[in-house]
Amino acid sequence: MRKFITTLFAFAVALTAVVFICNRNYFPAKAKGNDGYMGAMVDKHHFADSHQSPRIIFCGGSNIAFGINSKRIQDSTGLPTVNLGTTGSLGLDFILNEARRTARLKDIIIISSEYYLSNDGSYAAKKEALRIYPPAGKYFKQTPQQWLHDFFVEDLQRNLTVTLSTLLHVQRKGFPTNVVYSRSSFNENGDVVRSFDPHPSHEFLKTFDLKYKLNPNIQLLNDFKDYADKNGMAVYFIYPSFPQSLYNANAKVIDAYERDMQSGIKIKILNHPKDALFADSLFYDTEYHLVPQGRELRTDKIIELLRKEKIARR
Repeated sequence: MRKFITTLFAFAVALTAVVFICNRNYFPAKAKGNDGYMGAMVDKHHFADSHQSPRIIFCGGSNIAFGINSKRIQDSTGLPTVNLGTTGSLGLDFILNEARRTARLKDIIIISSEYYLSNDGSYAAKKEALRIYPPAGKYFKQTPQQWLHDFFVEDLQRNLTVTLSTLLHVQRKGFPTNVVYSRSSFNENGDVVRSFDPHPSHEFLKTFDLKYKLNPNIQLLNDFKDYADKNGMAVYFIYPSFPQSLYNANAKVIDAYERDMQSGIKIKILNHPKDALFADSLFYDTEYHLVPQGRELRTDKIIELLRKEKIARR
């Protein structure tokens, strides 16, 4: 029995070593030059790290990525302005943990999360962020089962493909660089700035449906507020951009959402949902993605909000 256990242990160690060696072409090293949408996370953090505090840091889902002109806000306030927004699929917990790890003393964090944004988000989206930007591993937790599956199955398959492609000189298909959802669509501040028109099909206006529920985000937002207070950071909340027609169809739910936010969160809210409404024609392919003209209109409103709060370099 002892010999069997010893042999089994040696086999397990050898198998792990083989998998580790096969994973030497691990995806993050290969993905830093990736022009996929999530690749913008690398550039956003490079910009954030290269500027001293105080800084303005916007965080949220894609309503932030598509919805602000950070350079105009930077020029208006005199403060370096970072747009950390990528996608709500990462979940609010990931988004706020990213802000925690990025923010410093005297920074100003402005949160704009989508309505009833999932706290947990998609594990696949978080894993993609981790592959492309390894520090993102500190923004979420992996269960032992997820780690084992990733290491022995998913990562191994992916990395063997990379290894074999390299050895056989097989050209791997790259990501198109001339589309809206690509890394090259972002500027250095982290905004989507590629010129594009509204999507020819506004099907999302017909299918979007918002149901009232207890807001799962309030506790996370309050925990973040406590963290910011303890670390000398200011934090505010603004509502996401939203199409006028969808607000009209979901007004009761959104009004209830606002009441819950006003009574539940400790963070100062700078606007109301009605202040973030825009014509349907100003949205691209989802209810949160403004086209460039809409982004400028929203930025006008945000600059005015910041002026009222006297947020500027002193």
